[in-house]
Amino acid sequence: MRYYKSLTDGYITAIGTGPGGTEITEAEYNEIKSVIGNMPQAESGYWYRLTDGLVWEKYEIITPAPEPTPEERIAVLEEQLAAAKILLGLEE
Repeated sequence: MRYYKSLTDGYITAIGTGPGGTEITEAEYNEIKSVIGNMPQAESGYWYRLTDGLVWEKYEIITPAPEPTPEERIAVLEEQLAAAKILLGLEE
């Protein structure tokens, strides 16, 4: 059986069997699987990611800003239009 791990920027993003990723030994697969099974408990607003060196690194979960409403988008566009008119000398 073929075992693999997938890495992104030095972090393990997946392990599995079959095609894909970087081939590893069964022993390494079992070691990674054991470490994953013992992930530390994350406090609210944080999570952990596993480095290729099998070290858990805590990081803050960043929630993306909500999408602006149509009204907010229109207000920004109106401000930009007013500024452009002043810069072009169309208004004072």
